[in-house]
Amino acid sequence: MARCELLGSPIKVGKLTLKNKMMTTSMSPGHGYVEDEAPTKLMLNFMEERAAGGLALMCQTVLPFTRKDRPAGLPDVHPLPGAYDDDCLPGLRAMAEVMHKHDSLLVAQPWFVHDWKPDDEHVEKPWGPSEVVILKGMHPFTPMEKRHIEMFKQQMVNCALICKKAGWDGVEIMAGVGGILNRFLSPATNNRTDEYGGCLKNRVRLTVETIKAVREAVGPDFLLTCRWSPVEYVTGVAPGHGIREALMVVPYLEEAGIDLHNLAVGWHETSVPLTTKDVPDGHWTWISEQIKKVATKPVAMGYRNTDPLVMEKNLREGKVDMIAGLRYCIADPNFPKKVMEDRLEDINKCICCCRCLDDVVSSGKPLTHCGVNPRLGPELAKPRYIRTRNAKRVMVIGSGPGGLSAALTASIRGHDVTLFERGPRVGGCLTMSSIFSPTYERLLQHYKRELRKHPQIKVKLRTTVTPELVKEFQPDAVVVAIGGEPIGLNVPGADGGNVVLSHDFLSMLNGKAPQKPGLINKVMWNCGTQFLKFYYTPALGRLVTAISPWPMGLRVAVLGGGLPGCELSHLLMDFHRNLNIVEKRKKIGFDVGGSDRLQYSLKFKAAENVTLNPLSTVEEITPKGVRIRNKAGEEEFIRADTVTVTLGFQPNMSLAASIRDLTPELYVVGDCQNPARMADATKTGYLAGCQI
Repeated sequence: MARCELLGSPIKVGKLTLKNKMMTTSMSPGHGYVEDEAPTKLMLNFMEERAAGGLALMCQTVLPFTRKDRPAGLPDVHPLPGAYDDDCLPGLRAMAEVMHKHDSLLVAQPWFVHDWKPDDEHVEKPWGPSEVVILKGMHPFTPMEKRHIEMFKQQMVNCALICKKAGWDGVEIMAGVGGILNRFLSPATNNRTDEYGGCLKNRVRLTVETIKAVREAVGPDFLLTCRWSPVEYVTGVAPGHGIREALMVVPYLEEAGIDLHNLAVGWHETSVPLTTKDVPDGHWTWISEQIKKVATKPVAMGYRNTDPLVMEKNLREGKVDMIAGLRYCIADPNFPKKVMEDRLEDINKCICCCRCLDDVVSSGKPLTHCGVNPRLGPELAKPRYIRTRNAKRVMVIGSGPGGLSAALTASIRGHDVTLFERGPRVGGCLTMSSIFSPTYERLLQHYKRELRKHPQIKVKLRTTVTPELVKEFQPDAVVVAIGGEPIGLNVPGADGGNVVLSHDFLSMLNGKAPQKPGLINKVMWNCGTQFLKFYYTPALGRLVTAISPWPMGLRVAVLGGGLPGCELSHLLMDFHRNLNIVEKRKKIGFDVGGSDRLQYSLKFKAAENVTLNPLSTVEEITPKGVRIRNKAGEEEFIRADTVTVTLGFQPNMSLAASIRDLTPELYVVGDCQNPARMADATKTGYLAGCQI
């Protein structure tokens, strides 16, 4: 029996039968995927990859009004495929065709989330039931009059009819995540006194009327789903509703005519962690489990669904009927197919780095980067791997995400690849970052499995590459992926025995003991290095960090509030260390992705064992702590047993420069050329492997 038999089995929703229980939540990948309100070849390729990968149902955001008359000079907007008149039909039909070619279904979610444009006489802006502000700095919602409400419903109906005419399978009513319908439904943003405000029946009225109008227009066979947020985690004029009130919403939606509850949690404006790696897989099914107690229609649940075994468990326990998500299919387009073929080990799982969310949702950028999947954006215009006609002898130096991505890509294309790693194991920075972020170990294990499946890739461990070795090897192409150079701190005491650099642990993992003053330091660093040559797991690293008073004492000064410092502090704060984070910039977490930055900031501020020191500079490090100059310009002494320097990385081009004339082709990828996030290393490694 397949391990995820239930997940891979069909389900009937409305009048349609889905081939498995996996669907995506709505999105549009953005610039490059949509031009002039029509899907491009990139969009069609993106969709078809996932349809061919076995996805049962895809939900795509569409634009129910035109932006072509948008006044010049306004900020750029995230482009969406148009679905407002017959001129949109060719593009919409092309989207349906690529899904139906592989027996996958397609539903449209008309864009009624943040802003709205009632007609050609208005510009897009936030609308809602009342003039309310949820977050400081937001524009207040423009209250909708009765005539606007009628225009809203008519737009939704028109959009649904256009999509049906184009051959789509259904439409999704967006009534969650803080969208316009959600603003009417929620007591946090609705203080109206007419029939659309006050009691629950009145607040849900617009959603009910919209669903009924669409159902009457499209008929009984067209799939009608509703995306809504039973638990809101926001407060405005009153607290948003929770699960108790949500249970009373269910009958209204079902009686109005929906076929599926597609549940979200929270609003885009909520400060509660919803999608980050700290949230366990399947965590939010406690919500769908409650909704299922009163629902008569199938229930899908989104957010933090990335592990097929957890998905299966939640289905078997009756917590949910379908799995909704997006990142699992961004990471591996063949996820559903591998589930149905019981090839779970072949799945390249999402590592929850949130790069896709940070770019598309937070920054308005196109979907071009994923921590595990480099084939997004322009890369979708080409086949995954184009076989070479001229096999070359390739050296890949460094086995972090960039080096492994390059090695596998080049080898699959037909090149003769040898991977060099100075340490005793492959993984590079992944071996250390997996201590702080356990989900990152998924990628580490994936690469190890891929290397086993491609034994033609020769792996040379414990080998430091020098110009002499390159001369001896005589490669046709070299990929340098050795990581960035840690930024040091040039102050008195920076070389003290109580100072730990960000790369000290990586050096130890790679079999080279950091040279530190003091007998205890020498013994411990050397013993640790020798032990780790033979055995190491990220879980062991977390355990040792949690229970050992060395090298991290009870009081730790973290010098550097960027990503490395935040990740270290986030780990140590849960291990009952007293932390002082010192950063010269105004914001702690200045270079952390948007999804994680807010969560780090809130946790640090709420923790009794964490003190934040922004706009502060280090003057001196002593055996007893750190002397800083704080944001008021005053000297301050921070007592610390351990001082960590986590200032990030700078380019590390010395090796590349020394071998530039020794090979016909040289590629430099990842942090050694441009220190950034993991997704950047994965992408540049893949591109190098494609270019050789």
